[in-house]
Amino acid sequence: MISEPLVVSPIYIVIVASTVLAVLWGIIFKDMLEYQVAVWRESPQRSTSIPYKTPNLIAAYLGMTLFVSLSVSSSLAVFFPVYWIAGLMGLIVVIPTALLIWVQLGSMLNLLATKGYESIDIDTLFVDKSAEKVPNPTVSKS
Repeated sequence: MISEPLVVSPIYIVIVASTVLAVLWGIIFKDMLEYQVAVWRESPQRSTSIPYKTPNLIAAYLGMTLFVSLSVSSSLAVFFPVYWIAGLMGLIVVIPTALLIWVQLGSMLNLLATKGYESIDIDTLFVDKSAEKVPNPTVSKS
């Protein structure tokens, strides 16, 4: 017989639910930010800044941050039996990181508005130009 019950612990349900909600809020935030950039790009007179501090974007970012901190805190609660310590550690990890990302987002959008898309395109930043100039080697026949 099975000695343990086949019931999932509630903390694992909180972990999964908060992670799923954090991802969904992140997708909402990404779509709203892409819309703001598209509106800025299609406007006839481009301004020198992209408006990203709108109430909807702030609410989406705060919702994502809330669920990420809940996910991290509840994940830490698996290892720490004292829930308030796990919650405090989760907040210490998530809140400063979220603030730094928000500041960096503003800097990146300002760079996009002033210098264009080429300034933030990291795919072409580390392309080795010498490798592109080398012709295809010929295969020697033996």
